[in-house]
Amino acid sequence: MRSRLLRGILLALTLSLCLATPGGLAQAQVPERQRAFVYGINAAIARTFTGSFSPLSPSTIYLLADQPSIISPRITEIYFWPITNEYKASWEILNEPVAGTMEILQGGRVIQEIAPTSYTIHYQRNGNETVATLYIGAEADAAQERFAASQRAFQRASQDYYREQQAWLAAATEVNQRIQAGERVTIPPEPKMPEPLNVTSNGLNNGVPVQLPVGSYTLRLRAPDGSLVPGSTRNLTIFAPRRSAVGYMVVPETRWTTPDQIEDPAAIILGKPNTQLYLIPHEAREYPAQAYTLLQNPQQQVGETTEWKWVLGSPIQQGELEIVRSTGETERRSLTPYRVQQTDGATLGYNILPFEPNPDRPNAAPDLVAFPLPIGTAGSSFALRMVSEQGQILPGSARDVHAPTGSSLIGLALVTLFPPCVDFRELCVSVGTITELALVTLLPLLAGAIIIIRRRLRMRLPRNISA
Repeated sequence: MRSRLLRGILLALTLSLCLATPGGLAQAQVPERQRAFVYGINAAIARTFTGSFSPLSPSTIYLLADQPSIISPRITEIYFWPITNEYKASWEILNEPVAGTMEILQGGRVIQEIAPTSYTIHYQRNGNETVATLYIGAEADAAQERFAASQRAFQRASQDYYREQQAWLAAATEVNQRIQAGERVTIPPEPKMPEPLNVTSNGLNNGVPVQLPVGSYTLRLRAPDGSLVPGSTRNLTIFAPRRSAVGYMVVPETRWTTPDQIEDPAAIILGKPNTQLYLIPHEAREYPAQAYTLLQNPQQQVGETTEWKWVLGSPIQQGELEIVRSTGETERRSLTPYRVQQTDGATLGYNILPFEPNPDRPNAAPDLVAFPLPIGTAGSSFALRMVSEQGQILPGSARDVHAPTGSSLIGLALVTLFPPCVDFRELCVSVGTITELALVTLLPLLAGAIIIIRRRLRMRLPRNISA
């Protein structure tokens, strides 16, 4: 006991001295930055782009085959961040483009020389999805000018709306006073708020567009004087999916902002009995899991694995959904536009209603374009699949749909004790069932852990105290 008390006092004194010293603990937490050549990366993935950077040579950059991505040579300051075991870039301190021509090599031979050019990425919001579009060269300049013009127009419209709103409030106040005085007058129509922009931009930037077939390559940067830029060599792995299918984004009517993603063709769609789901079909592709992880972050610590990963791609905007009942009867449903209306009152919720064009908002778009899928009573099940405009069944589009009935004790407890579980009953019940099965397997391990902990506690307690 005395030794522990002494160690505690010494530790407290050490911390006090560190905090009181200008070069103590507080200063030691400041990362040590170093100026370095890096590659900024905007890699194409599924429906958008992911940003990362490659800090050191000769690390490997992963990109998708046959899709344009952007690699930007930069000088910045980097520092090692031990919490995530990776390097971070201080772009806000230094972000200097490096001039030169990028060389792509395969088998030691230069197969492409690519000069940097202007580019921009625009992100458009459609309902609960965001789709990114990459513009390169002259198209990037024109797209960014259109975006800037739409921003200026929106700012002018917002200023006009603010002035008109103030004038309307003054007029409405005057009309109310005249009505209270007994006059029969009407309040003028309230001015309409301008439609918000549904497009954002990452600005006009400079980088090297890279689009290659599957294979292993090397890239490097050659300076304008013909020399190789030190630290610019990287390995480049270009990969592609091995299979394609149809995946679904499943939107429950009670929580449209948090849809489920059903990518794997072997997955089952679960629906709460007597409710309606909304299915948005997407292209789905199966990628090597390791490569796809490193595509998003080249510094990620990933072990060797042969696993594969299904990823949703672009939405499918044509075709019909065919429902196949257990009796063999079939029915088809078409993609339908909807608008989402938030419910009034303190309880947050949503109503999904048919979308109807509004003359007052000619540019308004639907919040949701999906297949309506009513779920039957508890225990019911059916199959579904996508049918093309030519009447052909799309490969990998078939799924089974179930309205579960089973209830475990833990699942029922979750639904009873936690009100949010009412809207996710099928999930809570499934979690409860899995938990019960896991507990049966883990009971011997838990019992052993309790015995070991109890024995260690007995050993640490003073002899005159019993546990």
